Amino acid sequence: KNVEVIPNMLTFTPKGKADLTSKRILSIGRLSNQKGYDLLLDAWSKVHQKHPEWILDIYGEGEDKTMLLEKRKNLALENSVLFHPPTLDIYQKYMDSDFYVMSSRFEGFGLVLAEAMSCGIPCVSFDCPHGPSDIIKDYEDGLLVEKENIKELADKICYLIENENVRIKMGHKARENVKRFLPENVMPQWKNLFESLTYSSK
Repeated sequence: KNVEVIPNMLTFTPKGKADLTSKRILSIGRLSNQKGYDLLLDAWSKVHQKHPEWILDIYGEGEDKTMLLEKRKNLALENSVLFHPPTLDIYQKYMDSDFYVMSSRFEGFGLVLAEAMSCGIPCVSFDCPHGPSDIIKDYEDGLLVEKENIKELADKICYLIENENVRIKMGHKARENVKRFLPENVMPQWKNLFESLTYSSK
């Protein structure tokens, strides 16, 4: 009962926002089992059958890279799934995308979701333990998917691809809703916590 939950802060908000017309989807993270890119590739193979003109960009390095490249080849997705090394200009990559996808098996806070939303792009994410549902408001500023449900992930990616008006509306809401993680909204929570501890110890 003596627990106070305070989120991480979003320390940067870009001035511009994505126009959501690029036909590109973004995912960022270490190429490891935790991030579930093997699941995302399986889902993307279903998406690609319906929307072959769309591109999935994945930024990151990691121990699963060789396996994932082989899986991409086996699924014949070399032309629609592009792996990129980490970049310092990641906010521009958010801006160049229509929405963000997180396929993690488990997460902490998931700062990339907040960063993506600050650029005005909605997010589709597995509702994995423990962070995405604290950031995404389902069907308001993004979509939550049953943990490791590949078919549902593919279906919801297709839903945002096929409904540009929904994508744009969710992007606007994402940019507004993520402001709750800005320093001016998070730091007072720390101040109140420390002051309550000080008063209770007197």
